[in-house]
Amino acid sequence: MIIKQIADIRAGRRDNVIMYPFAVSLTDQQELADVSAYIQTLPIPTDNGKGPGTNLEEGKMLFDRDCVECHGAYGEGDAEKFYPVLAGQHYKYLLRQISEIAEKKRRNANPDMVKIVEGYTHEQQVAVVDYMSRLEWPERQQK
Repeated sequence: MIIKQIADIRAGRRDNVIMYPFAVSLTDQQELADVSAYIQTLPIPTDNGKGPGTNLEEGKMLFDRDCVECHGAYGEGDAEKFYPVLAGQHYKYLLRQISEIAEKKRRNANPDMVKIVEGYTHEQQVAVVDYMSRLEWPERQQK
């Protein structure tokens, strides 16, 4: 999954001002694969920014209904299908991503994901992202 995101940033299909200079410096395909493989081995932090915790029940309901099939119960994603890991992601980052996907501003978004989140209200986006910001993947948790 990391390899796709870096390649998309490098190709201009995903906007990320901070990552762009790094992504374009990876001109060799093997180097891109090696860096991506290394990043995927890093432990997932458990102390990243969490959401406000105000509507976790609705967030869990939305996650279980709309997200778990692709992203997994722990937010572990599915690398073979390019479904990203959500566990350990920062609340504000996730909220920005879901908003950009819903508004069709993220050009490399999975069309199925767009169909799901474009119908969410802002409050539903906040609730599901708040829940996702608390996901922990035991096998890759930072010790």
